[in-house]
Amino acid sequence: MSGKENLSCIFVMVKRGREMEKRRKVGKRKNIERDTTHRNIAIVERAREMKEALKYVALFLAFCLTFYLVYYFLRLGCSLSLLNDMTALILGGIFSLCGANVILKGATLSINGFVLEIIDECTAVFSSIVYCSAVLAYPTTLKKKCIGIAFGVPALYTINILRLSILTLIGIYHPEMFEFVHVYLWQASFIIFVVVIFLLWLNLIKKAENNLH
Repeated sequence: MSGKENLSCIFVMVKRGREMEKRRKVGKRKNIERDTTHRNIAIVERAREMKEALKYVALFLAFCLTFYLVYYFLRLGCSLSLLNDMTALILGGIFSLCGANVILKGATLSINGFVLEIIDECTAVFSSIVYCSAVLAYPTTLKKKCIGIAFGVPALYTINILRLSILTLIGIYHPEMFEFVHVYLWQASFIIFVVVIFLLWLNLIKKAENNLH
C-alpha cells in the first residue's frame, strides 16, 4: 500500500471517528433532554396532584364548617331535640321487643333500671357531618355524591343504633366497663366506620367509572 493510500485510510478513519463522536454527543444530548422532559412532566404531575389534594382538603373543611354552623344555629333553636327523641324511641323500641322493661321520657330512657340520656353526640350527627363533607368535597358528579350520602348517612345511623344497643347491654350487665367502652372504644371505632363507608363509596364509583370505559 502506497503512502498516499495510507493517508487516505487514515483520513477516512479520522472522519468516521469524528462522525461517531458527533453521533454519540447528539445521542447523549437527546437522552439528557428526554430525561429532563420526563422529570419536568413528573414535577408538573406531582404539583397537579398536590393542588388537587389541597383543593379537596379546603373544600372538606369548608363543608364541615358550613354544616357545623347550620347545626349550631339549629341547636340554638332546639330544632335537633326531635332527633334525640327519635333515637331514644328507636332504642327503647328495640329493647321493648326483646322483653326489657323500658321507661321512656323524651330523650331519657330507663332500660331494666339502667338510665340513659340521648344527647347530640349519641345521634351520629357529627359523624354524618364529617362523612357528608368528605363526599361533597370529592371531585365527582352530583348524582354520585347524592348516592353516597343516601347510602352512607342511613348506614351511619344504623351503626349508631347498634352502638347504643351494645353500650346499653354493657351498662346493664357490666356497668364498671361502660365509661371505658363509651368514651374510648366506641368513639374511636366510629371514626373507623366513617372512613370505611367513605372508602366503600369510593370503590363503588371507581368501579362504575371503569365499567363505562
